[in-house]
Formats: sequence, C-alpha cells, structure tokens
Amino acid sequence: MDLFTYMLKDMLMTLRNNIAFYTIALTIAFMAADILPASSQMVDEQYLAGCAYVVKGDYNKAVESFSLAIMHNNADEQLYIKRGASLLKVNDIDLAVADFSEANLLNEGVADLWLARSFAISDDNNKAMLFLKKHLNSAFRLPEDSIKKDPTFDKLQVTPEWYSLWQQDLYSATEKVAAEVHYYAKKKLYDQAINLLDDEVAKSPVDPNLAFLRGRIFLLQGNYAAAIADFSTALNVDKSIASGYSQRGLAYLKAGRYKDAVNDFNKALKEEPGNFNLYRQRAEAFAGQQAWGAAIKELSFIMKYFENDLQANFQCGEYYFKSEDYINALKCFNRNLKEDPNNGVYYKARGKTYLKTATYRYAISDLSMSLDLQPGDAETWMYLGIARIQSGDKENGCSDLEKAQRMGGTEALRYIIESCR
Repeated sequence: MDLFTYMLKDMLMTLRNNIAFYTIALTIAFMAADILPASSQMVDEQYLAGCAYVVKGDYNKAVESFSLAIMHNNADEQLYIKRGASLLKVNDIDLAVADFSEANLLNEGVADLWLARSFAISDDNNKAMLFLKKHLNSAFRLPEDSIKKDPTFDKLQVTPEWYSLWQQDLYSATEKVAAEVHYYAKKKLYDQAINLLDDEVAKSPVDPNLAFLRGRIFLLQGNYAAAIADFSTALNVDKSIASGYSQRGLAYLKAGRYKDAVNDFNKALKEEPGNFNLYRQRAEAFAGQQAWGAAIKELSFIMKYFENDLQANFQCGEYYFKSEDYINALKCFNRNLKEDPNNGVYYKARGKTYLKTATYRYAISDLSMSLDLQPGDAETWMYLGIARIQSGDKENGCSDLEKAQRMGGTEALRYIIESCR
C-alpha cells in the first residue's frame, strides 16, 4: 500500500504539466479500486488537507491533495475551483483554466470570475472581459467593490473596455445599499449602517439578504440578541443563504447560547468542511457547555492538519486543565514552551498546572519566570503566593498575595484571609 501510494504521487507530479493529467488520474483511481481501502472519509481527508495547505501557502501540495479528492469525487465543482485557484498560485494557467472550465460544466457560471482572473493574468484581455461580463450577469456575482479592488484586474482597469463596462447599471438597488452598508461597516459606523438597513427592511421586509446583512452589522456591534433575530429571519426565508449558519452560530456563541451555537456550527460545517475557524468556534461552544472532551477533540482535529498551531495546542492544554487532566495539560504546555520559550502566558499556564499537582518547586519556578516576562499580572502573583505558602514559605507567599490584591486581584483576598490572618 505504501509503495502504491508513493508511485501514485510520483505519477501525479510527473503528469502535472499535461492537460491529460486529470483523465489519466481518474483512470488510475478506478484501476486502484481494489487496492485502496474503502473509506468514506478518504475524500474528505484529502479535501481538508488541500484546504489546510492553502491556508499554509503550500499550493503544490494543495494541488496534490485536491487531485486525490477529485479521484474519488469528480462531480463537485468546488473541488475543481479550489484546485484551479491553487494552480493559479503556482502559475499553471492552462491547467487552472481547464479546472475552471470543468467547474462550469458541472454548475454553469460558477467559475466565470476565476476564468476572468486566469485570462487577466495571462494578458488575454478579450477573454478576461468576456468572462467578467458573464460573471456580472450571473447568480454568483460578487459586489462591485470586491471586483474593482481585485489586484488580478489591475492591468484591465486602464483599458477602455473596463471603463465602458462599469458605466453600465449592473447592480440592483438592494446590492447598492449593501455596498454602502459595507462601507459604513469598514469605518465602524455601525449606527449609520443599521439606520440605512432599517429603512430598506421596512420597504422589503421579506428580503433575507437585507435581514442577514443587518444581522452581521449587529454582530459586529456586539448586539447579539438582535443579530440572532435577524439571522433567524433570513434563514427562515432562505436556509441556503451563504454563511447563514456560521454567522448565527457565532452570534449564539457570543451570547453564551452554547448548545444553539454547536447546532449551527454542525450545519455550517456540512457546507464548509474546509473552514477550520468553524472547528475552533465549535470547540469554544463545547467548552462553554463544559464538554471538555468534545472541545479537545475539535482542537486535536485542527492540529492534525496544522501541526505547529500553538494556539490550538495551548487551548487544548487549558481544556485539559479545566477537566482536571493535569498530566495531558502539562504535555501541551511543555510543547508550547519548547516552541516559544519566552512566552509568559505559557509559563503561567504550566505553573498553575504544577500547582495543582503539588509540585511546588516547579510551580514557583514557572510562575516566577512568567512574572519576569509580564510583571503586571495580578493572577500570576496570586498563584505564586499560593505555591509559596503550600511549600512552607508563608512570609513571601503572603507578600505575593497582598501584592496581587493591590494590583486588583480580588480573588487573592480569600487566600489572604485563609492563610495570612
């Protein structure tokens, strides 16, 4: 099996510069049906690996992973679009065009903008304008501002054809309002954005896009209850609205409605399994329910694809700590400190974990190191005081607790009353 996989990857890379690559790759897949393990997760794993490589900027490996995913599912236009986008990054324009054209065969017009970008990169202005016009007349049309600020079209913007195109009235009144709202949002002028949307919603109360957009502004503003209400209104009208469940899930999360958040993130991940931020957010929602095992599982899943994600590893350690699994917490914090030995937060985390395991000498050492790096942390002074008292150094421990209290650490007072008075 290992030899076959190696040979397969070698063949894929050898054929990479040949348009016939995809047909041959699929043939290999069918021939290998009796050799490769039957796993319903195999396609998803390759897709996820490809998405992770894109995030990491390793586009050659992304192409490999998406190619393997396509072997098992050649009817998903998004796989061709994602592979095509990665091919553009490594300047394989012809292969990218082939992928985007295949995506269009599967779902008409879905990759017109990508084809416009591809031809713009290769300086074929006529074809670039042709596909850009098709995109602007399709259901997949992006906002005007997004297209005009796309650096791929910089050269096109000095042509008469570009100027002529944008003289036309291409966008609806609702889309123009949305563009104005986005402008206000970028400036953090949320009240103006909401006032504008209130007027539009009053004119067209059943438009799910307007309700969804207002929900996003409420979310940015921190008005989570209003955001949830608008997202729910939008989803009741159109359950397929892009990012609907992920945005409402985030609003639920911010509002502390963790079970509802998990339900929405579950739905969002069915549509966007390659969005790794959703796994992080779902982990936070599980943690909000004190479902530590589920939260840790989410973060461990992320680290399968992002081995050096110190934040995910640190959060795992925090969840292990809260679940009172101090041994695994220490393993996480040890790894973080190995990679980043000058981080006071990591020393604090490991120090308080050592405190829980009654290894006071190590706790004192780590907490002291944390305070060398961030001396203004009242909580760390409190932990250091507790560790010193537990180790028998009451005088210095009480001094540390009093310092923590003076710095605003109100929790330190309880330990002062218990141990120092």
